[in-house]
Amino acid sequence: MKMTITTILCALILGVIAVHAQDATWDTVSIPGICTYQIPPTVEIQKGTYKRFSDQFQKTILEIDISSDRVVAQPKGINDFDPVALKRYCRIIVKTKRGSKGDYSHLDEPLAISAAELGELDKELKNQMHQAAAQSTLKGMKMTILSWQPAKVVRVNGVDALVITYTRSMNDVPSALVRMYMIQNNDAMHEITISYSESEKNLWGEDLNKVIETFKFKKR
Repeated sequence: MKMTITTILCALILGVIAVHAQDATWDTVSIPGICTYQIPPTVEIQKGTYKRFSDQFQKTILEIDISSDRVVAQPKGINDFDPVALKRYCRIIVKTKRGSKGDYSHLDEPLAISAAELGELDKELKNQMHQAAAQSTLKGMKMTILSWQPAKVVRVNGVDALVITYTRSMNDVPSALVRMYMIQNNDAMHEITISYSESEKNLWGEDLNKVIETFKFKKR
């Protein structure tokens, strides 16, 4: 296994391939050299990080041209300071940690990890998240980890990903569900974090659960 516990913890801190269309109203986000994925019409990419154009099928493409190593989607309307949108919470965050060739497993290489290794990794990840929560609280942003699901390996469009799922609260507001996928790609670690307020599950749950299946990463 090329990915060590230290590597994963560091990743936590730190041509275009076709995607499966979920709906004609969904936009495609393109991060050049990294991946494409789709977002539902209820969310938007943060303003100032992309340019918009249409492909040969007249589908909208949002091409990221600023801060491509961290791309954030949020409730639609926040860019324009819509008061309703500002009260809602969901995020789709795509982060890329860049390294050297061979630092990580290849994109199409199965993630070989034993049950014992996975258990050890889960313990370290959980501890790291609780430490992050404590640090956030000390800085004035109270963060509490409410629940934790054991780390597991899942297939995302034919690619192995390590995934952790937990719930947390910030400053005692309603809890949020957070699901983080970590994907190795030779000289890069890709991290996809999908989160939303549990009290707004009817707004985000179904669509955001579909988003992960639209990701297509470029093999590096």
